[in-house]
Amino acid sequence: MTEPKGEVRPIFPLGAVVRYVNPEHEDISLDGLEFAPNFGSRTESTSQDLNILKEPRFAKLRAFLEECVKDYLDNVFCYKYEKFEIVHAWVNRAPEGGFQRMHTHGNSVVSGVYYLKADPKLSSPLVFEKPELSTFPYIAVATTRHTIFTANQAAFPSETGTAYLFPSQLSHGYEIPSRSGERISLAFNVMLTGIGLFYRL
Repeated sequence: MTEPKGEVRPIFPLGAVVRYVNPEHEDISLDGLEFAPNFGSRTESTSQDLNILKEPRFAKLRAFLEECVKDYLDNVFCYKYEKFEIVHAWVNRAPEGGFQRMHTHGNSVVSGVYYLKADPKLSSPLVFEKPELSTFPYIAVATTRHTIFTANQAAFPSETGTAYLFPSQLSHGYEIPSRSGERISLAFNVMLTGIGLFYRL
């Protein structure tokens, strides 16, 4: 493999996935939470109409995730806003063989996932798909290797105590079933207020 002779500078990236590791991860009991099956997969979730992070048992985790969100907004995208809020949060539970079809999160600026229980060697990775932006025919050119410019998917390991934040419009999921054990994650959506110069949202 030969490195390019010129200086490579990616332009207009479609999104940034940032990984955060919680050094103080603790197991959180899920006793008493109501789960319902998700259509078209073997997973189940708590209600997405509720913000599970408002429950006292998730208080420390909520503080950690809010720190992650602030870093992501302020230092990765450098957004101008007055305040942010995690508006939705729910728990997803997948048994052995569970999967989740590719999807996006609407009515949200930033989304994230935190792994309450996952084994990077056995649990399915979190996969992102490159969006297709062109509305015109184009030539699909074969490549000699995958790079950030040619890959159609990117996968990140699922691991207990790890969070990933990403733009809500990025398609993500895991269609390769987990090989063993449960894969439990907490997903969340973030909205901003006081954004932009023209629209006071």
